[in-house]
Amino acid sequence: KYNQADYEKQVATNVATQAVIDQVVGYITSHNYADFPVVVAMVEDATDQLGFAAEAQKKSEAAALKKDYQNATLWANQWWQYQVKTADLGLRAKTHLDQNGAKKTK
Repeated sequence: KYNQADYEKQVATNVATQAVIDQVVGYITSHNYADFPVVVAMVEDATDQLGFAAEAQKKSEAAALKKDYQNATLWANQWWQYQVKTADLGLRAKTHLDQNGAKKTK
């Protein structure tokens, strides 16, 4: 059974994961990624995954408000799973840009 400490630990992991995602997004958007259809598709998929993450985050926070830390932690973990998918897509997009001569635009 998960408790408040478990929930808070998972949320801290999610916040740290989001910081990495934000850095990768900054890199991708500062390059001419729109010139690479493969990367555009990855960005679209990653955006979808972040939308799913946001929904899981809302459910997690709602459960935490009720002090239902079992479900809050489970939803926080689901939120993180979507973030991991997002991060994977972002890192693959960044690698594709690096390997295919993307130019810094900003």
